[in-house]
Amino acid sequence: MSKQILIAVLLILGTGSCGMAPRQEPVAASGLFREVSYETPVTLPRVLGDGMVLQRDHPIPVWGRTSPGAAVKVTFAGAVQRTLADQEGHWNVSFPPMHAGGPYVLTVNDKVVHDILIGDVWLFSGQSNIELQVRRVAIRYPVEATTYANTQIREFRTATRYDFQGPLWDVPEGRWKQCVPGELAEFSALAFFFGMEWNKNHDVPVGLVVTAVGGSPLEAWLDEATLRSMPGPTGPDHYPGLLDALRRNTWVDSVKQAEARAMAHYRSLFTPDPGPEGSRGWVPYRVPSFWNQEDATPEGPLSLLPGSAWFKNAFDLTEAHISHAQAAAPDRDGMLLLGTLTDADRTFLNGREIGSTGYQYPPRIYTIPKGLLKAGHNELLVRLENFWGPGGFTAGKDHALYIGAVHPFYDNADTVSLSGNNWMARRGSTLPAASADVPFPATTTWHYQPAGLYNALLAPLTQFPVKGVVWYQGESETHRRDYDRMLCALIDRWRRDWKKDALPFVIVQLPDYMKDYGPWPVETDWACRRDEQRRAAEAREHTALVVTLDLGEWNDVHPLNKKDVALRVVAAAEYLGMGNHRAPLSPIPRKVAWKGNRVVITFAHTGKGLATRDGLDPSHFALADGKGRYFRAQARIRGKRKVEVWTEQDFSPVAVRYAWANDPTEANLQNVAGLPAGTFELKMNEKK
Repeated sequence: MSKQILIAVLLILGTGSCGMAPRQEPVAASGLFREVSYETPVTLPRVLGDGMVLQRDHPIPVWGRTSPGAAVKVTFAGAVQRTLADQEGHWNVSFPPMHAGGPYVLTVNDKVVHDILIGDVWLFSGQSNIELQVRRVAIRYPVEATTYANTQIREFRTATRYDFQGPLWDVPEGRWKQCVPGELAEFSALAFFFGMEWNKNHDVPVGLVVTAVGGSPLEAWLDEATLRSMPGPTGPDHYPGLLDALRRNTWVDSVKQAEARAMAHYRSLFTPDPGPEGSRGWVPYRVPSFWNQEDATPEGPLSLLPGSAWFKNAFDLTEAHISHAQAAAPDRDGMLLLGTLTDADRTFLNGREIGSTGYQYPPRIYTIPKGLLKAGHNELLVRLENFWGPGGFTAGKDHALYIGAVHPFYDNADTVSLSGNNWMARRGSTLPAASADVPFPATTTWHYQPAGLYNALLAPLTQFPVKGVVWYQGESETHRRDYDRMLCALIDRWRRDWKKDALPFVIVQLPDYMKDYGPWPVETDWACRRDEQRRAAEAREHTALVVTLDLGEWNDVHPLNKKDVALRVVAAAEYLGMGNHRAPLSPIPRKVAWKGNRVVITFAHTGKGLATRDGLDPSHFALADGKGRYFRAQARIRGKRKVEVWTEQDFSPVAVRYAWANDPTEANLQNVAGLPAGTFELKMNEKK
């Protein structure tokens, strides 16, 4: 028996276990290890990589994989830990808490991890408004987005992956990036502005762990065991049946193949796209508009069917324009802005493709290559394709050419507006009338399926300590009415995963978005979702709601104002994570009751008192009669914490609503700190 094996056996016997040394019980340094070889290669999880930020004042775990039974030596900040890998090759050690500082070096057998800082780490998760990169908001924040540098702020971002077989040991992709101009463009915009403010407030390194997937429903971020205990949208068997099916690769493959065949057949129904050549079929077109609108062309809609269409705009430039373009940025003549388009586009300028986007949400901000513009006649050509409903240009966006645009973005640029009736359009491919009733084929987005993102992108990170969680999600499946219960289950599950019952959890409430179909009071799933987010925040301790009712854009699910959202998130994080109860939060309704002939709502987090943004009485309150019908109501602030609501209608109210609309522009209630009250519905005598 070799000396190394003998020592391992002695160590195992010393633990009182018949197996390898348990993962959570590292073996202390002792003379027995002095002759053990620490040359066996190890694998560390990606989050334990160069440039990482570790949570201050918290035990520091280090874990990884190697050969079963191999000896592992971990050195960090002058301290040493030794252990043995278990039968599966896993190992785990822990170092005592440390204050903020660095840089440090971590050595594990053959691995060396450099430039480690200790500070505060926050996890950002949810949908695309977490993902949204700094480059997407650079048009609003040109200085910060292009010049800000702070090596004390670092981001670790995962890439979209899913797994249905169970939690993975490591995320498939990810690395730590410093907040410097070469990396900043791909940072999460919300996390970036949060990191700036947190670093400024506390003068400590900030780690931003970003794991988010655009469009993902909440159930994708929950574990299998929790989901199996919850009633799904079709009943108690919904999640057990679906999770069992997802585990069967043969079933998943069969669905993928069937959907691919259905989509191929659907696409085959469309007529060929003849392209933009020639002038036949071109008609005047108004931008912005969608091709099914009555005023899209002088003759009415360009089409009422899905398919593709070509749009062109001819414009003349002067020699002065070209001189300006040549003298500005060395890498471009300017920028083209087309807002958001539905759905996929390919955009050409003077015969050269300058950009393309495969779906509707990103704003089209395309760089015009150097030397492409010319004095005299220029032509912009856009091909739009949409296989589900009409396509077109979103209203309320900037459609313009910025010639000679340099940093900051608009400074000294010559602007050529592209809005108006000076466009021409022609149909490309179309769905023939005979096939107009053929439905768009159902498709499965696999990374949206239950537990898939939890297994691949969340569970592997739960050994990495974080100070708190920022959750911005809810835009998906707004028709479901169990969101508050699901979100509470997610909060509970994640707190168990991190073994921290009081883990701060900041919920960003959905902002104003979409026009309403009529004057309020109206019914809207978007308002319901906001209220479900409020109820979840109220149902769990150590949880705060960030209201963004005034920071959205009615025509964009990805509003650009991420800085003000981040400042409110920081305040909530200060309140929860630092015990700063003077940090300003939005007013939250705590109870509602009768007082005389009026409904009285009492609010928390009013600070120096309630107010309105315009100095008028509060607006956008509604009261419900016994049949559940809502009527507009009058309201008045009483004292610092109360609002009285009443109506001239002859009924006894059973419930009260506030800001219940997609885009409640008249809602004006806030506190003196300027933070708005969010959407809510309360039943009479309801207390929180």
